[in-house]
Amino acid sequence: MKRLIKLFLLLLCISKYCHGQDIRTDKKPIAFTNGFSTIVSDESNELDIYAGVLLERNNGWGYGFDFTRSAYTAESTKGIPPVTEIENFEGTELPSGIEKRFTYNSKRDNRLYSLSPNVFKSFALNKTRSLSIFVMGGPSIIYSEDYEYTAKYSPASSCGFGFCFPGGGSGPSLDYMRSKENKKIIFGGFSKISLRYTFTRVVGVELSAYGNLNGVKSVYGLQFGVVLGRLF
Repeated sequence: MKRLIKLFLLLLCISKYCHGQDIRTDKKPIAFTNGFSTIVSDESNELDIYAGVLLERNNGWGYGFDFTRSAYTAESTKGIPPVTEIENFEGTELPSGIEKRFTYNSKRDNRLYSLSPNVFKSFALNKTRSLSIFVMGGPSIIYSEDYEYTAKYSPASSCGFGFCFPGGGSGPSLDYMRSKENKKIIFGGFSKISLRYTFTRVVGVELSAYGNLNGVKSVYGLQFGVVLGRLF
């Protein structure tokens, strides 16, 4: 942790020197972004990733491409399903505190893989342009993976190696197995607003809020990443 703090302070010192030297050129800025992403509009068990490229004109307008993977928990795995939808159960009420189990490597969040060409406008927040806001939007081509799960009641079960074995381990439990997969390509709309701080002419960081509106699962979330390239 101390090394990270020292590295951050070093970058701040370098950025103060570089921005004070007025080393900007007439070449158009180009930035490559990448980092981590997470949705806040739904539950998720995974940390996502994103990457992008931005080609900017000297007046702040530009165009780019954004790739984002958004993962969200399947509806059929949230909470406890109604007893009428549980296989191998004939009662009217499940035992209190029943355990939920998944077969080996079967539990997986639903995913959206979006590629979004976009137009953006940057706004400098100080004279050195070390702090800027980027507002962007455009269409999205989305590949979606949607999974459904079926719950089966077991008085005692043990899950592993791709199977759930009745009669072993502790019980009772609800054993979940993937029952259906829906994969398709759809179109949607993309928007994003980013706050960028540049340490030097070629290195910066950004914090972003993004959204994707589509017919399968509209999501919005937060992103934090590194920016590399010719930034000013």
